[in-house]
Amino acid sequence: MGAARPGQTSLKKIESIFSGKGGKDAALFRMGLKYHDRNKEGYPCPVQLGGLCDPLDNIERNQGWFLKFVDLAIKYEQPVRISTKGNLFLEEEYLRKMEERPDLFWVAFSTISPDDKMLALIEPGTPSATERIQCMANLSSIGVKCSLRFRPLIPGVSDATPDYPEAYRTLIEDAARAGACAISTEVAFVPGAMTRSARVKWAKIEKITNIPLTAIYKSFGSTQSCTRPSYLWTEGIMHAVVDAAHQNRLTVGISDPVWKQLGDTGCCCGILPDDKVFGNWQRASATNRLLEAKHYGREISLEDITPEWSHHIPDDKLVCYNAGPDALFARRHSTWADRLRSIWNDVGKERSPANYFQGAIVPVRVDENKNVVYRYQGLTRAHKPAPYWTVR
Repeated sequence: MGAARPGQTSLKKIESIFSGKGGKDAALFRMGLKYHDRNKEGYPCPVQLGGLCDPLDNIERNQGWFLKFVDLAIKYEQPVRISTKGNLFLEEEYLRKMEERPDLFWVAFSTISPDDKMLALIEPGTPSATERIQCMANLSSIGVKCSLRFRPLIPGVSDATPDYPEAYRTLIEDAARAGACAISTEVAFVPGAMTRSARVKWAKIEKITNIPLTAIYKSFGSTQSCTRPSYLWTEGIMHAVVDAAHQNRLTVGISDPVWKQLGDTGCCCGILPDDKVFGNWQRASATNRLLEAKHYGREISLEDITPEWSHHIPDDKLVCYNAGPDALFARRHSTWADRLRSIWNDVGKERSPANYFQGAIVPVRVDENKNVVYRYQGLTRAHKPAPYWTVR
């Protein structure tokens, strides 16, 4: 398969995981992907391409890594969810490649507005919303599942623009007509510690929208690595988006921790648990357990949100530490399960479930293992007027 080029993950390394011939690390990956469940589920847990970077950008256009990756996924019947802003599915070569096993792929097109002129200002150099929706239609026509990645929602861009007074509704309807089966969504957050480049980007967005977003977000008082707004400020747009999605028969997945309760599934990508190919996702998550607690009235314990693989993964594999005694100890003795336990039980910290979900779940008791147990109480819609973010 050849050596990986700069910026690529080696296809040989990926195959070592899919095949189970890559040693201890590959075995841990396969545990996370639930390959051991294949006999009863049929397919392993889906993998994700894209999210923090785009797998279908102009680098891919020049190098063709994705086309070879598709062959690997087909060889091992590995479901793949792809998140992209790209327009490569306007090209025959990429469509024909996906047509070889359309059931194994799910493509989420990331678009924050139907307004092509607005997107050209917010995301210069990227394909238009019109092109992304056309790619969605092309893939849907050959049997590939598609969804709308409507995130991050930005005031003055996602809710309404001068040319689209109900931008959110227009985009959702366009996606539904193009064959989308689901939507994932969340409100934009502002980095807690602004780098110089982040300040430049947010200043540009503020100039385009004429909304002082940084000052507004600072008023919420969060000191987390990412500052999210109060649910009272976002309830209007979130309820409007969910209502519009349901009116267009789209399954709703919520990535925004503040509004997890509005989701239809514990998978924030919008994948239902009974999906034949993609339904083998990780059930041990706070999102999934929150929704189960909402629907079935059960309490949520630490064991509910601690996946099997977390007991085998050293903490420093997933978290970057500075040098020092604490870092050395964590590398040698702490697992990801230990980190989950610490966050779960420290109810006074911002990252605890009680605060992360802004009160949607609350601590009710301590179990026999001295771990906190939570129950669902939900967030009641307050119908706050302006200056909270409202929908026209």
